[in-house]
Amino acid sequence: LILGESGTGKELVARAIYQHSNRARAPFLAINCAAIPETLLESELFGHEKGAFTGAERKRIGKFEQCHGGTLFLDETGDMSPLTQTKLLRVLQEQRFERVGGGETIQTDVRLIAATNRDLDKLVAAGEFRSDLFYRLSTFTIKLPPLRERLEDLPLLVEHFVKRFNRELNKEVQRVAPETLEALKRHSWPGNLRELQSVLKQALLKATGPILLPAFLPDLATPMAKAAAEERESFDLESYVQQRLAAGSEDLHAEVQNMVETILLTRVLTRTGGNQLQAAKILGITRGSLRTKIRALGITIEKAVWTEEEA
Repeated sequence: LILGESGTGKELVARAIYQHSNRARAPFLAINCAAIPETLLESELFGHEKGAFTGAERKRIGKFEQCHGGTLFLDETGDMSPLTQTKLLRVLQEQRFERVGGGETIQTDVRLIAATNRDLDKLVAAGEFRSDLFYRLSTFTIKLPPLRERLEDLPLLVEHFVKRFNRELNKEVQRVAPETLEALKRHSWPGNLRELQSVLKQALLKATGPILLPAFLPDLATPMAKAAAEERESFDLESYVQQRLAAGSEDLHAEVQNMVETILLTRVLTRTGGNQLQAAKILGITRGSLRTKIRALGITIEKAVWTEEEA
């Protein structure tokens, strides 16, 4: 089980485990459980027989069958439905499964590497994740720290990505100015390594010489962060209340509550780079409740920019 925030490199670690194992010559397949609708995830994992459901016009071989002898990487495992959790548990216990709509029992031999950015301990306590599945998955656990907690690694990471993007972008940046590194260290990196890659790519595209200067860096403060900073400077509860009283407000409680919630949610979402899962965890509410509040308050979510490539 690999734990860590989005963009910390969970799939990279999974691939490294695979490449340095005795299964390296067998397949490695990755699947994002949060990106596939619940109704299709079961078929994606276990396959289905022709006619198993509407639209199943032919038999499909699932990832557990395709990956026999190899390694299957399940990302965002914490977002699996209870039904899928139950079926996954059976595969881990018995190494057997049936395709959707089929009666044939299929034997499989797959190493499973699971990853999530959610707190599985809390999900288990809340009854949203099976405890027996959690114990199976967490036989060996790797926790990846966010980039803001490992800033001592930043110079090496920057050097690595600059060399890589030099080749990709046909640039010749030879070194990074100390002032540039200091500017990068001051950023909180809500998007972790993905965000770092995006920032460095943008900087290299602007670079005009052999040294990466601070002037080439994009603005590291997102529009959401700027808005939150402005609110921190300008909002005063007492002044706001007096202003609304003078205006003859007849719904002051709701107005103040909405204002405070807007500031709170905006600041937390700024902290998480727009990641609603992490924001809901910090706030102690469900993701569904957070989405409802975001829509009701008209909050605009702007995620930290990053590449889709897994760091």
